[in-house]
Amino acid sequence: MHLALEADGEIHTVDPQPLSTRQVRLAQLESQAKSMIGTKLSPDAKQIISTVLLPVIKEDIESSIVKEFVTVQQQLTDLVDGLEAKTQQVVTSKVAADTTDNKLDTCRSNEKTALEQYETCEVDRAAKIVSDAQHCQTKRDAALRICAEKDAAADLSFSDLCAPTQCNLADGNMCNMEEFTKAVEGMHAMVKQKNDDYLVKSQECNDANKMASDVCSAAEKFAASDSCNEEREQAQQQQVQCESDYGQAKVAICSFGSALQDKCVDLSEVRSLISKIKASDRTDSLSESDRQHEWQAVQRLSCLLEALRDEGDLSQQAATTCAASRPYVQTFDYLDARIAQLTTNENFNCDETSVSFSGYWWSTGEESSEFERVASSHTVSLEEGSTPFQVCSDDVSSGQELLGSAVTLAANNKVGEVEASKHYEISFVLNLKSTPSGWHSVMRFTLGGNNGKEGDRMPALFVRSGDPKLYIRSSRQGSMNDGCDPQLPPLNQDTTVVIRVADGEMNVLYDGTNVCKSTKYASPTVVTQPLLVYVGDQWYPSAPATIAHLTYKPLP
Repeated sequence: MHLALEADGEIHTVDPQPLSTRQVRLAQLESQAKSMIGTKLSPDAKQIISTVLLPVIKEDIESSIVKEFVTVQQQLTDLVDGLEAKTQQVVTSKVAADTTDNKLDTCRSNEKTALEQYETCEVDRAAKIVSDAQHCQTKRDAALRICAEKDAAADLSFSDLCAPTQCNLADGNMCNMEEFTKAVEGMHAMVKQKNDDYLVKSQECNDANKMASDVCSAAEKFAASDSCNEEREQAQQQQVQCESDYGQAKVAICSFGSALQDKCVDLSEVRSLISKIKASDRTDSLSESDRQHEWQAVQRLSCLLEALRDEGDLSQQAATTCAASRPYVQTFDYLDARIAQLTTNENFNCDETSVSFSGYWWSTGEESSEFERVASSHTVSLEEGSTPFQVCSDDVSSGQELLGSAVTLAANNKVGEVEASKHYEISFVLNLKSTPSGWHSVMRFTLGGNNGKEGDRMPALFVRSGDPKLYIRSSRQGSMNDGCDPQLPPLNQDTTVVIRVADGEMNVLYDGTNVCKSTKYASPTVVTQPLLVYVGDQWYPSAPATIAHLTYKPLP
């Protein structure tokens, strides 16, 4: 809505909506001015115009128009300042998402390679077992043949050796003993040779049996051994690392998605406000064109009152000429250049339908042949409160999400409950503003108590002054207050924190880098009741920090 001095010389409202206080006051002044036209004003009336009516127009109505301009300009500036802060957060979180997704991409490639190496080892092992078994059988067969030859060499036949059964020495030939002696000597030489051959065959048989025994023993030992243990452990360790990297990438991607949604809400508010400022005939104080029309009407009225006071020209042309000499000097800055800079493709303009991080995504499985790297981008939803990316709703891999967008820590701030798991992984984005004096609570998973009973801290996180560490306490057999104490992450900066209790260890990671490890968690505490989750507990003051994307994931 606005006021205007029309061709009939009167001020009119352009629409029938209720007048503002300023517009009512302007209409009243216009009515007073009209009542004076055609009459000779007394000195007192002229004095009223000079000391009352014109000052009211100048100090009240004109001033309020200017103040209104300043207020709306500041309102837009504040919104754009907020948009700029959100844009910086989006850009920063995109860098983090790109970094973690590229790290995951590399990890998956290494995981596939490690799995291939393990599978190759198992194939080679199976082939070696078959080959060794065949070699063993060959050696056994050879030993049997050689030993059979030894046994054959042990048998001798003397059928050709015939001593005379009787003779007559009168024959004078010594009963042919010379021939018999030669035959015996030949037999003796043959037996000696046979014996030598037999001894050689016996040694060859013993050697062949030993060789067969050694070969078969080695084959059996290899078959019973775990010769691919190193490759299998490497593949398993790589898989664990990639699961951690996947969690980090997911948190970073979803954090970026939430930040982008927040920016788009701010951008929508900026665009909506600009649309209202550029519109006309509004019932609020936002329209710049309404203000300009009001200013023109005010100046026409001022000129009319001055002409009445000075007994000057009361014609419409005179009023128009006079008002034209008093233009509306305010120039509204729609901050187009800033907004354009904040909505470049690099800074995101909220027209995105998909977003690429590393540019690839992996399908995985139990075998390396199931690993496939495909070029991929993520379809994004920019609707406030929606799941920004499909990966963010993957409950099987992500666990139970307790928090989405950032929440400022507060005393006794319960955010949910989880079913307790002996082994678990907790991930969240922490932004610590300062290190406060004394012990302060960051987070607590508890059955309801502070300390001294199993289930009070599963885990509980603290910070304190004088020792820049993040104190993480999680109950285990033998200690209800054990844990890990990594150095604090950088202040005033988003850091993705992962706490994992599994495989006998507690590990703490900042942005995918392991910063603390305890090997005392072979027997973590087991409870059957749900754990209450607080970001800021009731026993300690809350740390000056925000937490976002808090997720609890049971592990095998």
